[in-house]
Amino acid sequence: MTNDLRQTQRQIQTMTLAPQQRQSLHMLQLSLPDLRAELYNELAKNPVIEDIEQTLESSTTTQKEKESSEMERGFDSDYTEDDDIPDTTYTADADALERRQRFFDSQTKSETLEEHLANQLEMSDIDPADLPLAEMLIGDLDDNGFFAGSIPDLMTVTGESERKIRSVLASIMQLDPPGCGATTLAECLLAQLDKLDGSPYQDEVREILERGHLEDIAEGRIAAVEKDLGMSHERYADVLCALRTLEPRPGRAFVRAGKSVAYVNPEVHAVNVDGVWKAFVDDRSLPDIRISKRYLRMLEDPKTDKETKAYIRERIAAAEAVSEAVERRQDTISGVAQAILDAQPGFFEKGLKGLRPLTMQEIADKVGVHHTTVSRTVHDKYISTPKGTVELRKFFSSGITTADGEQVAKTDVLDRLVQLVEAEDKSRPLSDEALSEALKKEGFPVARRTVAKYRGQLGIPGTTERRR
Repeated sequence: MTNDLRQTQRQIQTMTLAPQQRQSLHMLQLSLPDLRAELYNELAKNPVIEDIEQTLESSTTTQKEKESSEMERGFDSDYTEDDDIPDTTYTADADALERRQRFFDSQTKSETLEEHLANQLEMSDIDPADLPLAEMLIGDLDDNGFFAGSIPDLMTVTGESERKIRSVLASIMQLDPPGCGATTLAECLLAQLDKLDGSPYQDEVREILERGHLEDIAEGRIAAVEKDLGMSHERYADVLCALRTLEPRPGRAFVRAGKSVAYVNPEVHAVNVDGVWKAFVDDRSLPDIRISKRYLRMLEDPKTDKETKAYIRERIAAAEAVSEAVERRQDTISGVAQAILDAQPGFFEKGLKGLRPLTMQEIADKVGVHHTTVSRTVHDKYISTPKGTVELRKFFSSGITTADGEQVAKTDVLDRLVQLVEAEDKSRPLSDEALSEALKKEGFPVARRTVAKYRGQLGIPGTTERRR
């Protein structure tokens, strides 16, 4: 046998994103505070971008203050436009940091975790009669979002049953961010399983949580988990990666009253224009990326050497690319947000209860973009509405096709599941299989595993715990 070494040529097609496309996709996924930070970083490292301090101050400075400032500059005969251009990298960084801090300090105080959850109560599935209890429970959450109160004490104070209190806590766990109100880590993560919808590992993540394997994972008892779930080592590694995408401390993105500020501010606003709800993207808090006239003059100056001109052109191109990426981002958010509002008119009447089944692919088809673009667009973006501030992702509601071919929202199935459990014989509670059969008879083709999933989200115990 001989080894025949030879060179061959192959022609293959691959798809590679241009740097501009990667930059646009990166900025599209950024939240509003992160985008601001990105732009300030660009200001600090790109000397051709004009000083944007005046742009930032314009949102809080009155016209009289502007005129007064201009008059004072007019009186200063030594002032020139070049005085606005930092001379050194150190100065640029220091000035940028100072402007950034001054801008953030001028912003209104953002929502605390309690405020963010409380603002969602009226449009939630919680019975209006239970809202005072829900507010009390939200007040007992710790910084990480876990319930830190005493259920026996609350039963004494409110006169409510343990089941009622846990039921309201389960509803709080479905608010944004999901998992807040949980009493255990497993309960917190189970409330977030919707994040894994469409993932091939969702059922196995649920089994890990429901079978109490978190401690095994923490202690490194991998073999025990793999044996109990009957999975290979490779499969276990993939499932573990999926599990780690869930947030173990859902409240940490927010802050308690009186502590450091977190920025969870809406950048889209739903406005009623002649009876039609329109989505407006608010970019007033974003600095303009403008090219300094000083560097433009240097390009035109014949005394400027070629290397300097080449550098200036490179920096101008970079600044223009950032500006175009921001503009594309705003246009995409506007288009996607408008398509969402058009698709969910029931939201403005009933809040989240009025949502119809909606997929990202449906919005992508309407806007003319890829569904992953929609996913990036709604990630960590909030919209202010008459029903409160809502994350755009919340408008996507999974649906079920009934036996009649009608699409119904997941909330309808959850409501019916609660009704079935409440009406059951407490001495012989219904199993998940029985609940599945009961739902199927009513036209909801829900599998046993799905019933178990929904039951966990609602905080409904298993058959044994419900038996009296």
